[in-house]
Amino acid sequence: MLTLLLEHWVFILGEGISSRWRKISSPCPPHSPLKQRLTINGRMYYLAWESLYYPVLVSFNISSEEIRLLQKPEDVFWHGYYVNLIEYAGKIAIFGHANLVKDGVMKLWVMEDEEKNIWSRKKLVLHPSQMNMVLNNNANSPYYLKVHDTTRNGEVILAPHNKFRRVIHGPIHVLPQGTTLFYVLLYNIQKNHLRRVEIEEGSNCFLNKRWAVIGLATLRT
Repeated sequence: MLTLLLEHWVFILGEGISSRWRKISSPCPPHSPLKQRLTINGRMYYLAWESLYYPVLVSFNISSEEIRLLQKPEDVFWHGYYVNLIEYAGKIAIFGHANLVKDGVMKLWVMEDEEKNIWSRKKLVLHPSQMNMVLNNNANSPYYLKVHDTTRNGEVILAPHNKFRRVIHGPIHVLPQGTTLFYVLLYNIQKNHLRRVEIEEGSNCFLNKRWAVIGLATLRT
């Protein structure tokens, strides 16, 4: 049986403030934080496991230092590659694209009321004329699409990543690349429109095991 023990510490930075780690108390149940996190309107949100197979969304109020466990939408299938936290219309949202390559379907859950745990749901279907941009990332492709936050104008950033094959008790192997052209896909949720942006001098990204898109300004094509 797995038992989670958790302590919460904050590190304060600022002029006239002694920078140091400080332990804070919280009645929040123990949980194991994951890598995905996002800060909106003075709150930091991150994904976590409350138990071995029970995912939750956690909210940390930066001002009050209150930590709360929020219930995720019941119909969210939690998959590390295909479910991501994003900001939508100034609110925390969950963007799912597990079926994007298969049938052009994406799902969006938006937190409408954090206190009452009210989520809105929206099904997004990509226009058939734009499916050619995602079909290169099908099950037989050496890549999968991963969400990297949103642009300043709210477009979801999707970038192809190498698939890995891990040998038990052995090293990670990057599958052979099928192209040297590096690009990202930008999806406008409100307009239901997908566009492709090619990155100059970015071909070597496919040769790396680990890399990330850390931000994009508004792009025009």
